Amino acid sequence: MKNDLNLTDFLKDVFSSFDKKVENSGLVSICVEIPCIDLLQVYELFINKYPFSAFWEESNGISYIAFEKCKYVTLDGPKRFEVAKEFNSENFKNLINLTNESHNYALSKIIYLFSFSEKFNNLSSDVPSLEAILPKILIIKSNKNCWLRINGHVEGKSSLRTLIEEIWTIRNQVINSRSELIKSSGLQTSFDLPIVDDFLYSLETSNTSLKKVVNRGIQLVEKGILEKIVLANRIRIKFKNKLDLVEILKRLKKNHPNTCRYVWKRNSKDILFGASPEKLFSFTKPNLTLEALAGTISNNSDFVKLLKSKKDLKEHNYVTQYLIKCLEVSKIKNFKKSDIKVNSFGDISHLQTLIFSKVENICPFELLKNLHPSPAVCGYPKNAALDWINTLESFPRGNYASPMGWVDSSGNASFLLAIRGARYIEENIEFTAGSGIVSGSVLEKEIDEIKLKFESIVKQIFVTKNPK
Repeated sequence: MKNDLNLTDFLKDVFSSFDKKVENSGLVSICVEIPCIDLLQVYELFINKYPFSAFWEESNGISYIAFEKCKYVTLDGPKRFEVAKEFNSENFKNLINLTNESHNYALSKIIYLFSFSEKFNNLSSDVPSLEAILPKILIIKSNKNCWLRINGHVEGKSSLRTLIEEIWTIRNQVINSRSELIKSSGLQTSFDLPIVDDFLYSLETSNTSLKKVVNRGIQLVEKGILEKIVLANRIRIKFKNKLDLVEILKRLKKNHPNTCRYVWKRNSKDILFGASPEKLFSFTKPNLTLEALAGTISNNSDFVKLLKSKKDLKEHNYVTQYLIKCLEVSKIKNFKKSDIKVNSFGDISHLQTLIFSKVENICPFELLKNLHPSPAVCGYPKNAALDWINTLESFPRGNYASPMGWVDSSGNASFLLAIRGARYIEENIEFTAGSGIVSGSVLEKEIDEIKLKFESIVKQIFVTKNPK
């Protein structure tokens, strides 16, 4: 895009396209290329203006910020993947693009957040089974390219002009923000000790019940009732300070490379955020990639030890074999598997295997239905492990370890698992972390793994700037 583009010419082009494609009213989408921007800087600019926002930033691949809802659906019942598929089809069928796409990455996108499970066994969950949103405003970034997109329902040229003027105003704000120095997150920082103490106390007091739960998981595996189960702990502490979400994201970007930083901000009092190491799958036609991530070690440890650990290799192989079976269910037989390796994500490293395939087309929601929940976050056999999770854990998982991602108008898609994060809700912060139990698991080591995962995200949040 050319910085010399002016509003008069832009209006003329969009109106001309409207005359050709729209009778008088309809759901329209307008896109304009913008200079390359820092997503965090732009997020900081608009985060308090809109009640809803979502953030997705990868080191490699598509990143975006979404603001406000153009079309949306929430579901509190079953058949969430079917409802998501219907919502996706209906909205992309009705959405009329009034500008030419300069790149596949710039395509319209619908964003999704699912709950971990539809079964709560009388445990109430305060998050929907499905949230699907066609954002009103979407800022997309890939490498050195950026686009700004706006979606809206228009009734004639008067409301269309209002929509065009809105995207133009946002465009100018974004361009002008580039000249401002981004606030440095490199300032000296220190831990907010009272809150850290609250966290450590909560962690310690939860250990007795956690040990009972994990020990029961070990028994289920030893008796052959399950081959693997992933059991989690949740800690909830008071946090009356202002949540400086952008500063947290800056720290996560710096200290947790190779992750996807994510936010789902329902409103100022309910925010899910984190830095996920685990991509469930990505599909950019014709390339489909699945990721097996299981087996954990601290970055301070010897990686060779992880590669030779029978327990961790067994845990990892359950995930890999499950993903391959899911491909076979989807009638995808031609695939390649990478060598198993250790990949680092912040303070923690995992065993990782990538599975590649080339397919002409695939329904992302059918794939999600088959893949989730995988043995990486649930267990094996899946249904039995899920029942035991609902029995043993004292809380509904909600969005913990749930699929979050996007699908574009061409059918490309990407979904991660919402782990290694937290939920800010009503002046509290909830942390959830789990570990995979297989034959050979040792109680103390599983407890230590959960603590390691808690600490990796906690220390990115409870930090305050030292006064000058």
